[in-house]
Amino acid sequence: MKVVFCHGLEGSPQGRKAQALRTAGLDLLAPEFTGMNLAARVATLLPELAAHDGCVLVGSSYGGLTALCGAILHARAGGHVHGLVLCAPALIVHEPPADALDLAPPCPTIAIHGRHDELIPVAAVEAWAAAHPRVRLEVVDDAHVLAHSLDRIVAATRELLAG
Repeated sequence: MKVVFCHGLEGSPQGRKAQALRTAGLDLLAPEFTGMNLAARVATLLPELAAHDGCVLVGSSYGGLTALCGAILHARAGGHVHGLVLCAPALIVHEPPADALDLAPPCPTIAIHGRHDELIPVAAVEAWAAAHPRVRLEVVDDAHVLAHSLDRIVAATRELLAG
């Protein structure tokens, strides 16, 4: 099963998280989103989700919000995402299309968020996770970039691939 990775604003398809997923032997597709706003990222992601229906979608920060919006819109179009791994998702960003969506994940979701995240307050992700029963939140002893949680991100991705 394909893993699709959505990088954050400061990330890239060759960044630390994408490399960790590749090194783990996962079949990874990582679209290039550099310089795009959320609407453009989601528009770029949707054809990839259609081409790899049933994938596990992993997103980091702004890419986490991209992944969540993409999964919701893909499901509305009749598609299926097998699972979501959201790494420090930027749920506090309110711009199209996120501002017009109920951000309820359409599939099993594992959110991994750093207790010491300096950009996205852990309380925002805790409140979102509490409101959505398909979300399992793991608060880790890490900062926003989750540099010390790469093994956990790989393990969560593998868990959803196996589920």
